[in-house]
Amino acid sequence: MSEFHREEHIDAAILQHHLSRRAAENFEHRDVWGPREKSMANPWSPENPDGTIILRLAENSLLHDEMGQLIKEQITVLPLSHLTYSTGPRGSRRLRRAAAAFLNEDFHSRQTITQDNIFITPGLASAVDALTWAICNDGDGILIPQPYYNGFGFDVLNRSNGQVIGVKYEGVEGFSGLDDLFRPDVNKRALEVALREAKKNGIAIRALIISNPHNPLGRCYPPETLLEFASFCGRNQLHFISDEIYAKSVFPNTAMPSPTPFVSTLSLDLRDVIDPTLMHVLYGASKDFCANGLRLGVVCTNNEGLIGAMSSISMFSWSPHVLQDVWAAMLEDRQRLEDFMLRKCELMAENYRIATSFFREHGISYYEMNAGLFIWVDLRHLLIPKSLRQQNDYSELRMTSPDASIYKQREQKFADICAQNGLMITPGSVYAAEEFGWFRLTFTVGKNALEEGLKRLEKSLSAAETDMQF
Repeated sequence: MSEFHREEHIDAAILQHHLSRRAAENFEHRDVWGPREKSMANPWSPENPDGTIILRLAENSLLHDEMGQLIKEQITVLPLSHLTYSTGPRGSRRLRRAAAAFLNEDFHSRQTITQDNIFITPGLASAVDALTWAICNDGDGILIPQPYYNGFGFDVLNRSNGQVIGVKYEGVEGFSGLDDLFRPDVNKRALEVALREAKKNGIAIRALIISNPHNPLGRCYPPETLLEFASFCGRNQLHFISDEIYAKSVFPNTAMPSPTPFVSTLSLDLRDVIDPTLMHVLYGASKDFCANGLRLGVVCTNNEGLIGAMSSISMFSWSPHVLQDVWAAMLEDRQRLEDFMLRKCELMAENYRIATSFFREHGISYYEMNAGLFIWVDLRHLLIPKSLRQQNDYSELRMTSPDASIYKQREQKFADICAQNGLMITPGSVYAAEEFGWFRLTFTVGKNALEEGLKRLEKSLSAAETDMQF
C-alpha cells in the first residue's frame, strides 16, 4: 500500500470511529489478533474434523493435560496475597524468588540473581513492549538479526513507537548459508554494517535483541557468538536483550550428532565486556511450560532504573498474583519440574521424527534443529518453474531481487492454498527471511493433529504443482 493510501485509510478511521491518530493507525495496520480470531476459534480436533490445523503459532500443546492438572492442583487463594494489591505490579515476591532461584540453578548464572533483579510481566510481548518504552524514544531502533520472530515487530512498534532494524547477512563476508548466522565473525560484521546504515539513515539504535534458542531457526547460539553480541553492545553503549524463552525446549536430534547446547547469557563472564546495567535476559512460562495462555514473563536485569521505569507503567499490565504463585509452585518443585521437562522433550523428539520423516519421504528440504517448537522448511522450489528447478541456485529468490514482489506473492499463494485445505503455516517473509520460499511449521501440536496437518500439507503441495504454474 502506498503511503498516500495508507494515510487515507487512517484519516477515514479517525472520522468513522472517532479515534486518535495512533489508535487509528493501529486499527488499520497493526491489529494482528483481530483478523486471526475466526480461524483460531475453530481448531481441529477428532471431534471437530473440519476445524483448522494451526501450525503457524509457536505453541507446545504436548503436555496441555498435564499442565492443566498442575494448575488445578496449585491454585490456592490466599486473600491477603491474592485478593488485595499485595506487593504490587512488579510481581509476587514468591514468584520473583522462585524465578531467581530457577535462573541461578538452571541457567547457571555467574552472578547471584535475587528477587530484586526480577520483574514480572504478563508474557514476553509485554516485557519487550515495556523495555522498548523504557529505553527508546519515538522512532529509535532496536537491532534484531534476520530472520527473527515476527512478534518483535509488534512488541517494539505498536505502543512504544520503536523500530525494528533487521540485521541483514546477504553480502556479508563469510556468509553463505544458514549455519553462518551463528558464527561470531559473521555476526560481528553484520552488526557493524547494520549500525552504520541505521546511523546514516538518522535512526538512533538503542538495543540489540536476540532469540537464544533461535526463533525461527531452532538452534542455540554458541558462547563465542553470545560474547560477540555482548561485546558489540558494550562497545556501542547499547542494551543487550537476550530472549531465552525456549531454554528448556532443547531436545535430542540424532541427525545432529554434535549440536550446540543451550548456554544462557547469564552464565558468561562479561565483566570486562559490557556494563552489567545494559544486560537483560527474558524468560517466560509460555513455551517451556506448554502454557501460552498463562501469560507470565520474566525480565532479569541489574538495572534499577529500568525496573523503576517499567514499574511506572505496570499498573496497565499486571498479572494476577494467584496465577504468578501457581507458576512459582511449579518452579519450586524441582523433581516434578525435571520430570515434566524430560517427558516434554521426549514427546518433542518423537513429533520431530514424524514431521521430518514426512519431509524426507516427499523430497522436501528443511533446516535441522534441536530447540524450539518449529521447523524451518524449504519450499523454494514451488516459487520457480519446474523446468528451472534442477539447475537453479535460488539466488533469484533473495529479497534484494528486482522480482521480489512477485516471489512474495507466490510465497503467500502457497500459504493461501494451505489455508483453503484447513492448514495454517507461515511464510518465511513474515520473519524477515532474506530469501523467499521458506516456511515455519510448528510440530509440537498433538500427534493426531500433526499427522492430520501433514496430510493437509501433502494435499496442498499437490494442489500447488497444478495451481502455481508460471
